Amino acid sequence: MGDSTESVLRVEGLKAHYDSTDGFLDRLLGRSRTVRAVDGVDFELREGETLGIVGESGCGKTTLARSALRLIEPTAGSVYHRGEDLTALSSPDLRDHRRDLQYVFQDPLSSLNPRLTAGDVVGEPLEVHGLATGAERDERVRELLETVGLKRSHANRYPHEFSGGQRQRLGIARALAVDPEVIVCDEPVSALDASVQAQILNLLSELQAEFGLSYVFIAHDLRVIEHVADRVAVMYLGEFVERGPTETVFEPPYHPYTEALLSAIPEPDPQWERDGVRLDGTVPSPIDPPSGCRFHTRCPRIVPDADYDLSSEVWRGVTDLTLRARETDDAASVTATRADPTETPWETFDGSVREEFGLPGTLPDADAEGALAEAIATLHDGRVEAAAALLDSAFTSPCERHHPAEYELDTGHGIACLRYDDGFDEESETLADGPE
Repeated sequence: MGDSTESVLRVEGLKAHYDSTDGFLDRLLGRSRTVRAVDGVDFELREGETLGIVGESGCGKTTLARSALRLIEPTAGSVYHRGEDLTALSSPDLRDHRRDLQYVFQDPLSSLNPRLTAGDVVGEPLEVHGLATGAERDERVRELLETVGLKRSHANRYPHEFSGGQRQRLGIARALAVDPEVIVCDEPVSALDASVQAQILNLLSELQAEFGLSYVFIAHDLRVIEHVADRVAVMYLGEFVERGPTETVFEPPYHPYTEALLSAIPEPDPQWERDGVRLDGTVPSPIDPPSGCRFHTRCPRIVPDADYDLSSEVWRGVTDLTLRARETDDAASVTATRADPTETPWETFDGSVREEFGLPGTLPDADAEGALAEAIATLHDGRVEAAAALLDSAFTSPCERHHPAEYELDTGHGIACLRYDDGFDEESETLADGPE
């Protein structure tokens, strides 16, 4: 880990959007579908440090890394390497920076040409960048193989003749061949068993110390990130929700999403007991991301509306009911009870809805209870769309209305959550809700 604070790589406002419109007719009718895979991300990587980027699958981590190195073209934003904007460079000029910016892929087998020997895989970058040819190239290749823990004789083997861990070592040797400053490690150990993971992580640490490398390390396993990273950025649906020094991010206070990820880390202790944070549902589609805070559709600590006297747990249940009603046009599908609601006694249907969504028999707030009872009655009549509209108008969290800024809790530690807004009242769990 270097002591210098100089930024070797800086990303500002990076966006990567894709057009997923289906077919000619959709385009003709103007039915555009834009996937917002990365949606305005900033970060910097300092000399000799490891920046960990963590989040569930589908959050945009790999797209962020690849667009930052222009392996795919970003939609907007800038990426600076040593002060030079890579997004403004032509292909020939960008090629000069490729030597300093390398990539280790998640699946080493799919990223290695099966027709090339290990020696050719590692030696190809040397030839492409004019660094070595002939006998000098061959000797350099053998040195690199030894550096990553392989044998010199392995130069004559093909990728399929290596184990998973050996193939990952081969991918690392290829990245090292051009003497880079930065290596992006895209989940380099996720497909390996635990013992091999440790070997690869230790290898990366040793190489960083020996060559002064800077890493962007992508993972969904926080145990790995805690082991390797100096700083951590937690990503959800194309945005960073928290970032800071590793030891700070792993200790409270933290973003509710970070809290859920941390609670999912298993402990190797059969007597271990801890109440984990359960996240219902999956990551929403980046084609139509939720309004406000993108995590509000799953957040266990959603902020209730100040107009009602309801806890965040009750508000979570009402929000889940609202989301279910929005997503279906079949009243029977709103609850686990698939019988026709109109043929089910009102009391039975009302109880089933409340039980499934963790709602009490009567909400403690009279106005909220009246709105909920009316919505459930509308569902009982089979009018799902009308019920969803009633729930939408009566129960809208500030988290749905406002996109949270990044609030700085400490030096270098920022969290994008309304619970850290100056207007949030911890005791009542409400936000002084101003204009959007």
